[in-house]
Order: sequence, then structure tokens, then C-alpha cells
Amino acid sequence: MPTSTHPPTTLPEPLVDPLRGHRARHLVDVLRPTAVPPHTPPDGTSRNHLAHGRLARLAEVLPPAHHLLHDGEWMATLSACTAVLDPTLYMTVVNHYVLCLGSVVASTEPGQVGGGLAETVTALESGHRKGVFLVTEIGDANSHQAIRTTAEFDRRHGEFVLRTPDAGAAKLSSVGVPGRPQSAVVCARLMVDGTCHGVHPFLVDLCDERRTAPGVTVSGALELDALPLEYALVRFDGARVPADRWLGGTARIDADGALRDQEPGGPEAALHRTLGVGRLLWATVPTAAAATARTAAMAALRHSRHRRSHSRLAPGVPVLDYSTQQRALLGALAEAFALTCVAHTALADWKRSEDLRTDTTAGAPGAARAAAAAFTPWAAVDRRLSALKALAAESAARVTAECRRRCGVAGYLGVNRVSGYAGLMESFRTAGGDNRLIFLDVGQAVAGEADPAPTDDDARAAGPDHPAWWLETVTELERRLANGLRAALDASRRDGRGGLELWNPLLEPVRRLGEVHALRLAARSVTDIAAPAGEEDPLRRLAAFHGTTQALRLAGPLQWTGVLSPAEAASLETTAVDQCARLLPRLDELTALLAPPDELAPTPLAAQDYATALRDTLDRRDGGHS
Repeated sequence: MPTSTHPPTTLPEPLVDPLRGHRARHLVDVLRPTAVPPHTPPDGTSRNHLAHGRLARLAEVLPPAHHLLHDGEWMATLSACTAVLDPTLYMTVVNHYVLCLGSVVASTEPGQVGGGLAETVTALESGHRKGVFLVTEIGDANSHQAIRTTAEFDRRHGEFVLRTPDAGAAKLSSVGVPGRPQSAVVCARLMVDGTCHGVHPFLVDLCDERRTAPGVTVSGALELDALPLEYALVRFDGARVPADRWLGGTARIDADGALRDQEPGGPEAALHRTLGVGRLLWATVPTAAAATARTAAMAALRHSRHRRSHSRLAPGVPVLDYSTQQRALLGALAEAFALTCVAHTALADWKRSEDLRTDTTAGAPGAARAAAAAFTPWAAVDRRLSALKALAAESAARVTAECRRRCGVAGYLGVNRVSGYAGLMESFRTAGGDNRLIFLDVGQAVAGEADPAPTDDDARAAGPDHPAWWLETVTELERRLANGLRAALDASRRDGRGGLELWNPLLEPVRRLGEVHALRLAARSVTDIAAPAGEEDPLRRLAAFHGTTQALRLAGPLQWTGVLSPAEAASLETTAVDQCARLLPRLDELTALLAPPDELAPTPLAAQDYATALRDTLDRRDGGHS
């Protein structure tokens, strides 16, 4: 079909591109001079210290934490811009604002923070003091479920004493070496007179400009290859924490040593409340994932348009003329668009849940929650948001890695950013909750629930070009996988199996069901956005292509469950070729809709003359140093 002479330049309602608003432009102006830190910092400077410096610049223009962390649009813009400009800064922002200051905001009211806590919060909000979140302990898998760091209440002094029982309980996070003031929210078991009251958060000063705090040990730097930040092990040996640094919310310790809490539920509920700070992380990771995936896909497409190939088949033609490159990169763009829809859904879910939390007449947002989780605490905190986070991170990791590969060696150069995006999204396969474990808990919960609503037979009969075809297809796949898992569980229970003996042989089907459930949530998001558009709308076509590529990826389960016949599955290949051919002439329109502003992430990769653009970014010129 002919390309429109007036392509749309904004995403359809209700989607909003957080990279294009006035807040994004302001953040770009603040961060651009230091947007791309050197891969190897000069003069032995810590990468964490470089990120701390950029964090301080951000703090000058961001609103106070109590406002920022309740403003979904601000957080979406901050997440998208920092992820695209500098993935290491994004991880620093997540630790500092979302998790550290987020824990403070969750347990205090505006204007009611006083004493030493107020001084520390002011230093954190100004960016003078860097905040981190210490929950993971290195010795055991899934340590969140069995944290061993303790905070013993010292009744005589009215303080808490932090202890690390052994090397396996050392905390791991992106803590830089002393030299900049740092504080951490430490997740530890609250002990009162020998009784454990569950895991609670404590705001602890780790170090100042010169030395670590008494009772605190920070190891030397540990590098993470996927993301250029230094990590460290943190241990506590009698570190004393003032009473006002206990971020216990409504919990109090009486004079007789009894713990009083207006929010009942015992130790399990305490853990879930402590980790509830992750809800904003899960709500905004899809925004960062969508932004980096779209940026990577667009850069790779532009590079492939200008990059010539010297294959004997057609010497000198652009790489994008080859169907394999078209399929891969248009498929990456389609998945990035789907992530953009998922990001909107995740943020909307978080806003609704926040409204329920602040509306005392509405009750708790139980629809988004699960009562318990066997493998991790994440799904019990918020099943839907954790599933969307896991889905977004997996999808973006796949997209950015494919874009990196399709650009050849250029995709691996740090200056072109794609490799940094791939490393960031790869890290979120475990950061913020391990995705496989989240899918396991989601799958286990889905197996115990009623099936989703019946599918729309008309949409499925219309075929993959229909915007709702993939939604109805993946819904049917979820139903059949769930029924198969229920039958297998029933048979095992009749044989007297329980616990690990019951679940262990079925863990892969459970995980698959959890992932397919998340894919259905994503398909619903895409359909809600794309279905109202006209048949010739490029985003509607892109949504259909996304459905086809996802069906091809899941062709095995779709066939063995009988959702698609072998002939139907085989026909998807021809469908993908046709859909791709119809999308390629609309690339300029799709660029106008989905590409980030040029000033946000200029890289040589997107330039028409890549070699010249790359040379212009280097310190070394022909014949010597510049």
C-alpha cells in the first residue's frame, strides 16, 4: 500500500512517549555533557563515583522524594531518559530513588521526618549522599526468602544492632568504595528479646568521604561485565542504628518489648511490606525496557539502511535489502512497540493500586496480589506487576541482543549504545526479582485459578492480520497449558506425592505457563492500543507482525497443545514474509512514531555516513591525537 504523505508524529492515545515531553528535554539538557561515561574511568576514578556525580546533577532538578515517587509520569520520564542516556546511571537511580528513598517514603509521612533521619534524607535528596538497597545475600539461592542478617533491638539504648552471622550472609549491591557518602536500606530480620518479627528495612549510613561507619565492612570492588558498575560485599559487625532509622511504618516496640503493628500478618506480611518498594520498580522497568528496545531497533534499522553489503548475490546493496535483516529488525521494532504498550499498562496498574492504597474506603488492592508464593516473595507482593516486569526484561534483552548482533562489530562498540542496552536488560533478568522464579510462581498461581474468558473465535478465524488474533491465540494456549498442568498435578497427588516430589517434575511446564500468562497480558495491552486503529495504520500492521513473530517463537507449544495445526503453524512463515513486505515501505512513518528524539541518544550507528560519524567521536584522529 502507498505510504501516507502526512505520517502521524505522535503515538495514539492513550500511549505517551516519556522521551518526548518537556521534562525529558530538561533532563537531557542536564545530563548531556556527561551522558556517556568512559568505559574505563580516568585516573582510577570509581565508576560508582562517576554515577554519583551525575546523580547529584539530577537531584538539582527533580522534585522532593515524597512527590517524585508518587508521580508515575515523572518516574516514567526519569526511567526512560536515564536508561537511554546512560544505563549505569539508570541503575544508580533505581537504587537511590526507587528502592532506598522509596523505602523511606513508604514508611513516613511528608513533613513528619525529624532528627537524624531528616538529615540523612535531606542529604539523599540533594544527591550529596548516595543511596543503595541491600537485600540479596550471597551465600544462598533465593536469599530473599530466608534473610539471615539480623537487627537486634537494644532496649537499654533504644537502638538496633546489625550483625552479619557469617560470610554467606554478606549483602551484595552496587556499593562503591568509600570516598562519597553512602547510605543503604538494609533488609534484616528484626529481633526483639530473641524473637524474630520478620524482615524489616533499616536506613544505615555505610560511609562518608573518608571511612566506613563503625561496625560496617565494605569489600573491594566486584565488576559486573553486563553493566559497568562496581559491586561490593557489605557486612555488619555490631553496627548501631538509631531507632528513627527503622523504617517499620506503623510498627512499634512497646516498653515491655512487645511489637505492635497496625498492619497484621506476622513475619510473612512484614517481608512483603518491606519488598513492596519493588512495586514502583516493576511498574517502571517496562518503561525503561521499551525505551531502550525502541532506541536499539531504530538505530539498527537506520544503520542497515545505510550499510552496504558486498555479498556476491548483490554487491553494494544496503544490508536492509536482505529479507533476513528485515525480518529480524522489523520484528525487533514490533516487539519494542509491544513493550511500549506493556509500559503503559504497568504504569496504569500501579496508579490504580496507589489510588486504592490511599483510599481508606476502598480496601487493599487484592486483585493484583496473590496470598502466597512458593518460589519467591515477588509474586506475593504484586503478581501482575512482577509478571509484567519479567516479561518486559526478557523481551527487551532479546530485542537489544538481536539488534547488537545484526549490526556486526558496530553493535558491540560502547559509543553506539546498543551493547549497553543489552547488558542493562540482561541484568534485569535477575535484578528486581529473578524472572524465571517469578514465572514459576505466576504459573503455579494460574494453575489453581479459573480459565480466562472464552476466546473470540471470529478473531482467530480472521487470521494473523487481525489485531486480536494473537491475543485470542495465546489466551487459548494459556487455557490448554493450564488444563494440562492441572491434570498432571491431580495424577501426582492421587499417587500420594507432595512438596518438591510433586512439583519438581513439573517445574518447566509451570514456568512456561507463567510466561504464557505474561504474554497474554502483553497481548491484551497491544490489542487495546492497536485494534481501534484503521486497517492501514502502520502501528496496527506492526502489532499484527508482532503477533505472528511471537506465534512462530512458540510454534512448538501451539502445535502440541492443538491450538494450531501443523499446517497453520507452517503458514505463519508465509504470513510473516507478507507482513514484513507491507511494513517496510512504512518505515519512515514508524520512525516518526517510535524513534527517540535525535538529541536524546545521538550515535554514529544511526548516521548516514557511519565511518565519518564514528571517527568524529574519537579522541584520536588520523596522524595522531586530536
